Amino acid sequence: MSIAEYFTPVSDASVTFNGAHIQLDSGSGSGSIDQTDSKQNIIPNLEQLNDLTFQANGGEMVLVLGKPTSSLFKSLFSAKKSLNYSPSGSIQFKANEYKSYASNCPHQIIYNNEQDIHFPFLTVQQTLDFALSCKFNVPVEERVKIRNELLKEFGLSHVLDTVVGNDFVRGVSGGERKRISIIETFIANGSVYLWDNSTKGLDSSTALDFLSILQKMTRATNSVNLVKISQASDKIVSKFDKILMLTDSYQIFYGTVDECLTYFHDTLGIPKNPNDCIIEYLTSILNLQFHENKSVDSGAQRLNTISRSLSNISVDSDLKDKMISTEVKDLNLDVDNIRTETDLYHLWIKSPYYRHWKNQVSQNPQNSDLNSDDITQRFNISLTKQIMFLIERAFQRSLGDKIYLIAQTISVIIQSLVIGSLFYDTPLNTIGSYSRGSLTFFSILFFTFLSLAEMPAGFQRQPVVSKQAKLHFYYFWVETLATTVFEYLFKLILVFIFSILLYFLAHLQYNAARFFIFLLFLALYNFAMVSLFSLTTMLAPTLSIANLFAGILLLAIAMYASYVIYLHDMHPWFVWIAYLNPARYAMESILANELYNLKLDCADSIVPRGPAYSSIDVSKRACAWRGATLGNDYVRGRDYLAQGLDYSYSHVWRNFGIIIAFLVFFLFCSLVASQYIKPKFNKENTEVWSNIIYRYLPFSRVSKTNARSPTSNHGSSIEMKKVVSLATSIDSSTDTIVQNSESNENGEVVMEAVQSQKHIISWRNINYTVNGDKQLINNVSGYISSGLTALMGESGAGKTTLLNVLSQRVESGVVTGELLIDGKPLTNEDAFKRSIGFVQQQDLHLDLLTVKESLEISCVLRGDGDTAYLATISDLLKLPPNSLVADLSPTEKKLLSIGVELVTKPSLLLFLDEPTSGLDSEAALTIVKFLKKLSQQGQAIFCTIHQPSKSVISYFDNVFLLKRGGESVFFGPTTEACNYFTSRDDTLTFDPEYDNPADFIIDVVGNNENKNPDEHGDLKRTTNWAELWENSDEKRGIENRLQVLEQDALAENIDYTTSVWAQPSYWYQLMTIVKRQYICTKRDKTYVAAKFLLNGGAGLFIGFSFWDIKKSLGGLQDCIFFCFMALCVSSPLINQVQDKALKSKEVFVAREARSNTYHWSILLLAQTIIELPLAITSSTVFFFCAYFCCKFDNSPHIAGVFYLNYIVFSAYYSSFGLWLIYTAPNLQTAAVFVAFFYSFTASFCGVMQPYGMFPGFWKFMYRVSPYTYFIDTFVSLVLHDREVVCENMELIPGQPPSGQNCGQFMAPYMAEYGGYLKNPNTFTVCGFCTYTVGDDFLAVENMSYDNRWRNFGIECAFVAFNIIAMFIGYYMTYVSKVWPKVFKVVRMIVPNGKRLKKVSNDSK
Repeated sequence: MSIAEYFTPVSDASVTFNGAHIQLDSGSGSGSIDQTDSKQNIIPNLEQLNDLTFQANGGEMVLVLGKPTSSLFKSLFSAKKSLNYSPSGSIQFKANEYKSYASNCPHQIIYNNEQDIHFPFLTVQQTLDFALSCKFNVPVEERVKIRNELLKEFGLSHVLDTVVGNDFVRGVSGGERKRISIIETFIANGSVYLWDNSTKGLDSSTALDFLSILQKMTRATNSVNLVKISQASDKIVSKFDKILMLTDSYQIFYGTVDECLTYFHDTLGIPKNPNDCIIEYLTSILNLQFHENKSVDSGAQRLNTISRSLSNISVDSDLKDKMISTEVKDLNLDVDNIRTETDLYHLWIKSPYYRHWKNQVSQNPQNSDLNSDDITQRFNISLTKQIMFLIERAFQRSLGDKIYLIAQTISVIIQSLVIGSLFYDTPLNTIGSYSRGSLTFFSILFFTFLSLAEMPAGFQRQPVVSKQAKLHFYYFWVETLATTVFEYLFKLILVFIFSILLYFLAHLQYNAARFFIFLLFLALYNFAMVSLFSLTTMLAPTLSIANLFAGILLLAIAMYASYVIYLHDMHPWFVWIAYLNPARYAMESILANELYNLKLDCADSIVPRGPAYSSIDVSKRACAWRGATLGNDYVRGRDYLAQGLDYSYSHVWRNFGIIIAFLVFFLFCSLVASQYIKPKFNKENTEVWSNIIYRYLPFSRVSKTNARSPTSNHGSSIEMKKVVSLATSIDSSTDTIVQNSESNENGEVVMEAVQSQKHIISWRNINYTVNGDKQLINNVSGYISSGLTALMGESGAGKTTLLNVLSQRVESGVVTGELLIDGKPLTNEDAFKRSIGFVQQQDLHLDLLTVKESLEISCVLRGDGDTAYLATISDLLKLPPNSLVADLSPTEKKLLSIGVELVTKPSLLLFLDEPTSGLDSEAALTIVKFLKKLSQQGQAIFCTIHQPSKSVISYFDNVFLLKRGGESVFFGPTTEACNYFTSRDDTLTFDPEYDNPADFIIDVVGNNENKNPDEHGDLKRTTNWAELWENSDEKRGIENRLQVLEQDALAENIDYTTSVWAQPSYWYQLMTIVKRQYICTKRDKTYVAAKFLLNGGAGLFIGFSFWDIKKSLGGLQDCIFFCFMALCVSSPLINQVQDKALKSKEVFVAREARSNTYHWSILLLAQTIIELPLAITSSTVFFFCAYFCCKFDNSPHIAGVFYLNYIVFSAYYSSFGLWLIYTAPNLQTAAVFVAFFYSFTASFCGVMQPYGMFPGFWKFMYRVSPYTYFIDTFVSLVLHDREVVCENMELIPGQPPSGQNCGQFMAPYMAEYGGYLKNPNTFTVCGFCTYTVGDDFLAVENMSYDNRWRNFGIECAFVAFNIIAMFIGYYMTYVSKVWPKVFKVVRMIVPNGKRLKKVSNDSK
């Protein structure tokens, strides 16, 4: 079937540029550096492309070359906000002004960049089915056919049920993931496609297949395709109809490939190296690096080519003659005169090609208004279908991440069981009513924490959502709505489980109406919190800022639920918060539902009581509880609700409506924010806002400038923008780079070459199997001794996997076979890892380090600390040393990845996984030349490479070729590879003069298994290259050669471990990483500011909420809850700590640990050392903001000890957060752990449930909970010797018998229980106050001022425990890998139907 019929671009589409001058933001993707003027004002980092004159018609593919291409594509894609050009109307889509058309029909402009962003836990099938569902309103059967056809075209049918994965989740290979991105872009179904380096990561055969498919689709759909490619073979270039060449500021050519070559080579006389492919030749022109190959043709030769240069232009003969005459006048041009881009531009505008296109575009009609025929519907499916498809995807996405799902479910089950058993069989008395209130408050608070834990996942979803929304798969708000619906449904299940277990364990009223009202309000409140924190995520640019907002919200929700502070006790300036707090209405409804019809027995709390009062009638006594009345030994629940809490059962259904209103409001705001605010939080807007801030904050500006400016002595960054080839200096520079330089006594430089030791690294019969039976590497053998060896194969053949196996980096599966060094089995794995370098496919670095600092870390910890060598590497790679990694382009980050390994001077073997992927042809050639020089000095290099040009592959000595399934099909000299294949298949032909050997061998192996029928309909003969290789003479020759080399190495008996750079001492490693973490934290101003603002804001908020705490009984309760809320602020602070620590952890786990850069404990210690001072100083801000607002005793022995213990608490929550993030597999799971453990420890500290009410089994938890000791210390300090003065409403009434006054009547009771009488001499109604001083209250609450120093020691022990647990947790998770085994058992126990987490054939 033809899938082209389903694609419906605008008919006769075209894009026309008529002398357009376009202003570009060069910072978007170029990694260039902002400038400052003499007054240190930020100069916007803008560039301008001048005089763009060309027309790309429907059905044409245009190859765009030049540095500004990415910025141009982004401007065209985001035309409404980013495209600024002049003169007006000089850019058109058909006859419509381009910007107006792109604003009205943005779905017709499709952009695909080199980054592959997908939901990692979705399978390939789910990913593509969703995209097709959003774009094609056709029956399911037809969508399946389209999907299968696309998968077949791109060779992905075998990974249909494999998860997509990402840099941290194993899934399909990088090349396969790239193809998924391309298919997704195809599915977007537009009229103009902008492909920004979209073949990065694809092998040459797959890239050619992609361009062939693109060409076919372009012709069939009549769409316009502008394509940027960094490296491409001539076969790929031949697929293009036109070439557009751009320098930094000008267009210098537009026309066909033949016209381009004729113009530059024949007309201008710019020489071409015979080994250079077309893109390499054209790139050298753009970079003005063609003078070294000067070979100017004679004028006669050039004159003969002029007519050929015009032969393909459709103009009349008179004009053609005129063009030739013009060209003849310019024959005296010398190529040496072409020195700048301006020279190339002037030559271009004088050329007949320019005049032809100027005439062509001038004839393009222009409409003053948009043509209604060109306006198309933005979405092809209804809004209802969008919502349904997105809800289905939300379920698939969440079900795929089973660890997170299981963590939440287990957390809820355990929490409900624990808390339910803590409040087990709550008695129907006055103390039980407090327990019921605490249970309700805890239930509300727990689900608040659980909703808060969703914020990291919200931020991690955003890049994928943003990409797909910009491809117009759906509106931003629809995805938010669908995710919210899923969260509601999933949380409803959790609430139901929680309620069933907790409600009946706590022995709340066994009544169906009471239970379902409890369930209803808890679920509705939970939904409101889901939407509230979703809104917080949408309104915050970063997770640190979101945690700042969430922390304040959390405190407001907890304090103003009218339980921590009763409504009538709230200060008037903050009481309005209670009326805006959904928790207050949920709390009132749930508690009123439970208590309004109960009679609460108060036999244990009646005043007075005891043997002396056995004969006193109840009518003369009263309960010591709010709502009590004189003469009753019980308290009615409704009276307690009304007098103690200001609650009423009549408000229950009113509150139902109010919570629904909150829910709708939060949901509406989150949908609006997701559509109009969240998309603004992108890198480009952030840079604009940053520039505004830096302009008015001099201290920030200096820091920013210093961090990003280059190290040029002249202070000019203009030189950094100019692309300078190192091809001419590669020979001289590399000699210095690959050697250690020392000066002898005569001052001469003595070079100590790397080749002092040569070793043989060999592997025999290597097999690698995962998931029990999935074989990724199949019986592979080979060796590396010296030289530059290319590891090649189609995408998914197992290249990256083989590198990981050989470098001892695999972490799962079963590896069999032998790995030998000099013929001896590998035994010292640590020494081996330190003797090799490994450049990963992913560019993982810390964004807040500079290039120089990143290189230094690797140099000093893995190399010999040669800083001169480090500087030379930086210069070679053309990296600005003082630029932040965050400011580098993807290409520059790839170069940094190479540099990080090169500075270690690997003595044994250097592995590189696609080092040239994403680089332009000149940069790729420069890197390969450098690697070649290293290999000539004795460095053994094994390197996977995609799409090498003929000149690039010529630098490789050997090629190791894999086919799909991880089988080797050839290993030997590069020059012999093509002959090997042609000699065994007479249908193969290879022309060494014109053909690229790399393309040839990949095409032979890659297409062998999927050959199409010939013209007679018969399947072409296929060759089993793996079997041929196993039985070939060439392989036997390799084995014989290896045997000789190993015998020689054994005879020399050189131990490679003696040449390993000595690993720095543990102390030196620690100091280095501590310094690194300090720099990263210092530069992360958002994180530091958010931490201090959260502490300061929370401190002021809590302090003013409890302002000037009274000395009444209510004041005693306020003191406890003040201390409790001071602990609650730690939850969002923990989330901040974890978000920050995660960045370093990810880089360490994915790169540094595998390279044995430093011991894993170093990272944990360093992060702890940096976090503790920051936590202490920010908590100091909290203390000063909160403590003194409450008018507590400011004596040093009280306030000072309180501060000291709060400092210990800051160390506790910091170490606690680090423990969980270093134990959990990801940030979302860590957030769930925080919610679980936090609520767990807070429940057993004696605040929610008095110690006397603990069931016997849980009393040990009171001692185990660290919050017990913090609460004991804080409360005892503020209440010690604090006078208690009861208010009139707090006095317990009593009536003395006839003949006794109140003092005489209450004397026996006060002697036993304490307290005082307001007027002991009265004979009527007594007013009794339960406590005299705060210490009386402390005794009842099982606290004591005398415990403060004991508690201090225990608190310090908990901090130490957290740190020890952090090390143990990390070891179990990432070193011994215990948790995967645990989850394997869980997956075996829990039925999960179809396995979603399949592993692909390989990561390459």
